[in-house]
Amino acid sequence: MIKMIATDIDGTLVPDGTAKIDPRMFDIIKRLKAHGITFVGASGRQFASMARLFAPVSEDIYYITEGGTVVRDTRHVYDMHVIDRTKLFEMVNDVKKLRDCDIMLSGLDTAYCEDKSEMFYWMRDSYRFNIEVVGDFETHLTDEIVKLSIYHKDNAEAIVNEWFTDKWKSEFKIASAGIMWMDVTGLTADKGNALKTLQKQLGITREETMAFGDNLNDIGMLEAAEESYAIGSARDEVKQAAKHVAPPLGDYGESEVLLNLLEELDAKIR
Repeated sequence: MIKMIATDIDGTLVPDGTAKIDPRMFDIIKRLKAHGITFVGASGRQFASMARLFAPVSEDIYYITEGGTVVRDTRHVYDMHVIDRTKLFEMVNDVKKLRDCDIMLSGLDTAYCEDKSEMFYWMRDSYRFNIEVVGDFETHLTDEIVKLSIYHKDNAEAIVNEWFTDKWKSEFKIASAGIMWMDVTGLTADKGNALKTLQKQLGITREETMAFGDNLNDIGMLEAAEESYAIGSARDEVKQAAKHVAPPLGDYGESEVLLNLLEELDAKIR
């Protein structure tokens, strides 16, 4: 029996960088909870952005945030992976050598950038991030950082993979989070390990878990769930890693799978 459902957000539950969630999802989450099923949002987004997205049910769910570096609910932080500051600033200096790329650093509750770039306004106004402009990171940043994100308007993965990935992949996990983003985290910090942490915390097994994703940074999470779904619009590598393929995001694929699950659960208690 399924006891936990974990889902990626951008590209799986909402179009990238928006808050356009299927309005039925809030009722779905409440009905799942009534059946004793825990719902988990798992995203590269920060907690504040996710809590706003799930506002009607924010107190009822768990959060895997910042690409798997933080596991929490609205009251407690269960796990957090902090990047060593010396290594962080070495990587920041390398990212500044990449053509036309921008940098966002993520703390527990706030993201940081050096200036008011296109990325800053997009994160603030579309993703609804708590984001601050601090100027030079090495001079002014005091917060602990859990994730370094590299932004390019349309080609982040190819640019980062030219040489940055080879230089740092033995020390950090570097994964695509969409066409505009490459996320850098500690080697053990990803959505899959975060989901395993939460499973252990709640006494839920892999066999009792369902997960949904669309991008490379979701594969570990799908592997941590017996019933894994790639959304129909997912990358081919994700579809190959998943047990099932749901309808595409444009057809509210995840909602349809969950509504079918609820129909089966309701039928058992009639």
